[in-house]
Amino acid sequence: MSDSETFALTSPAEGPVALNQSWLGSDRLLEWIIACQSDPATGTAYLGGTAEGVRAELEGLDQDWTDTVRVVTVQGQPVAACAVEWDEEPATAWIQGPWGSEDAVETWGEPLMAAMVEQLPAEITTLEICGEVRNSAMADLADRLGWQPTEVNHAMVLPVEAARSVVKELGSVLSTVTVRDVLEDDLPSLAHLHESEFPDAYATTSQLLTRHLTVVTTQDEQVLGYASGQIQDDGQAYIDFTAVDPAARRRGLGRTLILALTGRLVETADPDRLTHVHLTVQEEKTSARALYESVGFRTDVSLRGYRGPRPLD
Repeated sequence: MSDSETFALTSPAEGPVALNQSWLGSDRLLEWIIACQSDPATGTAYLGGTAEGVRAELEGLDQDWTDTVRVVTVQGQPVAACAVEWDEEPATAWIQGPWGSEDAVETWGEPLMAAMVEQLPAEITTLEICGEVRNSAMADLADRLGWQPTEVNHAMVLPVEAARSVVKELGSVLSTVTVRDVLEDDLPSLAHLHESEFPDAYATTSQLLTRHLTVVTTQDEQVLGYASGQIQDDGQAYIDFTAVDPAARRRGLGRTLILALTGRLVETADPDRLTHVHLTVQEEKTSARALYESVGFRTDVSLRGYRGPRPLD
């Protein structure tokens, strides 16, 4: 994007404002976004809270964030901004932001959302934002847009040293349960489990084979349970999905899968960057939360997403 390129937004309160993209010629915009991310009231859950993490995750988005970002400036300083990432396979776009104060998001949130939609390919049908439950500006914006809130999810963390320690119990467990990497032949039974447990997931079943590290336990060539995760661009390990077939529960498979995937993620990650293993769990899934706590995970923050359809042209 050229430094001289501008975009115009219109706010009912302030009229047209030029979005000067010369901010992209320096680190000033990134520093401002990092500051927003450090405050639960102004950050997005899609990015971390550390400077290194925010930089790495923005750079790792599927679309170049410096091409998709739109920034509102007042007297030469940013007051609100958004960027966007999308994936045609789940037909979903994830809005990075909106960043800014509560007043700024109230004024510029809807015009910024419209600026994000303008960039999306026709295949994208669903939009999503996510933040800490204390981000009232995001909640109010979603309400004005008519988007539906998701259930509260608790982000839990396990320090890497604790992860290495707890994985040691796998040796005795694996004498009675077989856990292996997922195979393409597992796709049909994996799809049944993944799509029933996570019908609106940001990752499709096929992406669990291509973009994620996924382990399964099987019986008679049927997947009884799986755990799937990845190393994010900030160098941290994330457990994204875990599920066990209802008929196979209460046999310790969930714990075994969590331990196995944790071990694989720790092995795969850069030891100089990895500090924690992360996961999120829905508030209503109290049994799952108890399982994760028994492994050593502790709640870090509580998050809520907001999802809505792409506006009609």
